[in-house]
Amino acid sequence: MSSAFLTLYRSLTRHRLYAILNIGGLALGIAVFLVLMLFVRFETNYDRVLPGWERVWTIARTIQFPGNPEVQIPSSPTLSGQLAAAFPDLVVARMTPYDTATVLTGNTSTTRKLALVDRDYFRIFPFPVVEGDTASAIARPDGIVVTQSVAEAYFGRASALGRTLTVAIDGKARTYRVGAVIADLPQNQTYASVLFAEIPVELADDSRSTSNGVVTFLALPNTAMADRIGAFMRRHPDPAFNPDARQFLKEGIVPLAGRHLTGNGVGTVVAVLGGVGIVALLLAVVNYVNLATARAGLRAREIAMRKVVGATRRMLIGQLLGEALAAVTLAALIGLALAEIALPFVNAIGGTDLSITYWGAGSILPPLLATTALVTLLAGFYPAFVISRFLPAGVLAAARTPGGDRAGAGLRKALVVTQFGIAVALMIGTAVLFAQTRHVQQADIGFGRDGLIMLSGYGDAALDPGQRARLLDAMRKTREVADITTSGVVPGGGTFAIAKMKRAGAIGEPPMIVQATVGEHFFETYRARLLAGRIFDADRFALDVGNSGTGSKAVAGRVANIVLNRTAARRLGFEQADEAIGQFVSLDGATVRIVGVIADMRFGTPREPVEAFAYSYRPGGGYRAIVVIRTSADPASLLGRLETTWRRIAPAVPPAATTVDQKLYDSYYRQDVQRSRLFTAGAVLAVAIGCLGLYGLAAFDTMRRIKEIGIRKVLGASTSDVMRLLLVQFLKPVLLANVIAWPIAWFAMSHWLSGFDDRIDLSPGYFVGASVLALVIAAATVASQAWRVARAEPARALCQF
Repeated sequence: MSSAFLTLYRSLTRHRLYAILNIGGLALGIAVFLVLMLFVRFETNYDRVLPGWERVWTIARTIQFPGNPEVQIPSSPTLSGQLAAAFPDLVVARMTPYDTATVLTGNTSTTRKLALVDRDYFRIFPFPVVEGDTASAIARPDGIVVTQSVAEAYFGRASALGRTLTVAIDGKARTYRVGAVIADLPQNQTYASVLFAEIPVELADDSRSTSNGVVTFLALPNTAMADRIGAFMRRHPDPAFNPDARQFLKEGIVPLAGRHLTGNGVGTVVAVLGGVGIVALLLAVVNYVNLATARAGLRAREIAMRKVVGATRRMLIGQLLGEALAAVTLAALIGLALAEIALPFVNAIGGTDLSITYWGAGSILPPLLATTALVTLLAGFYPAFVISRFLPAGVLAAARTPGGDRAGAGLRKALVVTQFGIAVALMIGTAVLFAQTRHVQQADIGFGRDGLIMLSGYGDAALDPGQRARLLDAMRKTREVADITTSGVVPGGGTFAIAKMKRAGAIGEPPMIVQATVGEHFFETYRARLLAGRIFDADRFALDVGNSGTGSKAVAGRVANIVLNRTAARRLGFEQADEAIGQFVSLDGATVRIVGVIADMRFGTPREPVEAFAYSYRPGGGYRAIVVIRTSADPASLLGRLETTWRRIAPAVPPAATTVDQKLYDSYYRQDVQRSRLFTAGAVLAVAIGCLGLYGLAAFDTMRRIKEIGIRKVLGASTSDVMRLLLVQFLKPVLLANVIAWPIAWFAMSHWLSGFDDRIDLSPGYFVGASVLALVIAAATVASQAWRVARAEPARALCQF
């Protein structure tokens, strides 16, 4: 090994360009691989960081009505009791998560993630306890378990046991006594929380808990029980669903550790980014092999002399592999340093919280050592095999050194084609990712999202009617508020129902239409586009107020008016919007009249089709309505004034104010934007690694052809002729690479775009643009070396030989 290090040192100091390209390329490839490996490990370890995760399963339920996307729904609140009675060896616990529980401290309030859990929750997940006892804390109606960071935030570093916290849940403030403090929990878990209290015994009667969602955890003594539980659930369907709805319900149990990767395309994203990391590493290995075989001729006489003095081929292979190990080890150390430096930048652009751990669980050292060993074998084996087979007599007697034979040149061309094929495919993918991400953020979604501010706290049950009235009045009078509305449905979610709606004379299964309640000026505030008919005007049309309305304009027992979106009108069989105006439709046994049709407003994810909506007018916006305000001023400055007004009237309830743009970004766009940034960064670095290899090959190849170029110039070739000769030689493999890259990129990006309902067209421009860019990069990479050699004086070039 000492001989390998000495030989490597002499080689690096004698050929500095080779050292920079080889070690630098390997270091960059290893750095990209390590960073993306950390990301993949973080995502694939979701929920696997929890104690006892191996035996934990959860109830999975989805429902998909005809013409609507499949959606996840909460577990039945009563199922846990049924399962515990049927399977005595099973440990069952429910959780109801609240992302915005309110902790009241004096005149201020903060939101924290809280979970109401059964007593057996901490049997299933035995989290490390800092102080106290989790079982006895949850067993008390006023007991609460908090994480260490929460305890320090409210009580400092003193003991938190016995201290009290006032928490508002579902609009009801309760005082809890801290019975246990647990260690801070890892971030990569699906059902994260920092506060834990006992779940109500009669959970089915708690409307907020039921709607907020019940998660049921099962600790199985063995995996064979999973089939028995599934069969039990099929024999005992949820009585909350009538037979008509039950046919659209899917229910079963799945391992907790598999839920994260199967939702929202996370598994695909993880696979793609992991693939980019592997590709970057392979490109670096290809560079090493290319440069090592290109330099084989420079070392031929050295190897021949070693054989003459007694070295065997096995010894030479060991020597050359030792050099490769030394080079890869040095590159790995540099790559690790680069990864450490890059992590803050990666976390910033990717929204991640990655870190490098050197000792203990999750240490980077084992994968780093494994990577070093694997890269050494991949990068060093073929060059060692090629160089060690040179015959001493043929090498020492030859006028020219080996290494430039057709087999070696053919291998290098094949590797260049592979490199740039990957590079072009990555360029195409980056362009499509960027264009699609930009499109979903800027596309017309059926309403004017600029200047819209949402205050979700208005739907908090802790607000009384008087506070709501004062809040609306104060916000209307706030300067720069152009319009204001309340509604149950809002961008990013809200409260709504779904029911069958049937047109008179229609045959077949009636479509399921989302029922949304809206308040005054809803369509004006959102700037919805009216396609036919009219929008609600309760002052002129008494029947605009739905039958369940609470205002004086509500008319019981008579036909109410509704407004449909374009998708709902089509589902009901109206091809033209104006055909629906004035028509009567049946809604769960009642009759309603269609008075207007608006263009689709995309309140949900761009990945799913716009749902069919039927809007009904309710004074105040309906159940758990949320306030949305339109302003022509800067929303950021108005937000501050609105929050000040809010806290003056309702100090105990956080306003939860944000712009609609930010809400949509956080709910639907953030993950795609962040992941596309990571992909772009990895792709750019992978292309850079490929360019390093091409530059190195150009440098060595032009150096080998100096004599040939000198003769060509003596015979009359001009500098432009020589430049053309050298550029064509290296651009031919790049052109061939495009032929390989295009179908691969088209297949991959078509598959990715198919996951979006609102998507761009996969036009030829992305492919042509990436190919032109690859040619320009390749030409620029080779041009400097070609220009230097082409302008050299023939006499000086010929004197070198």
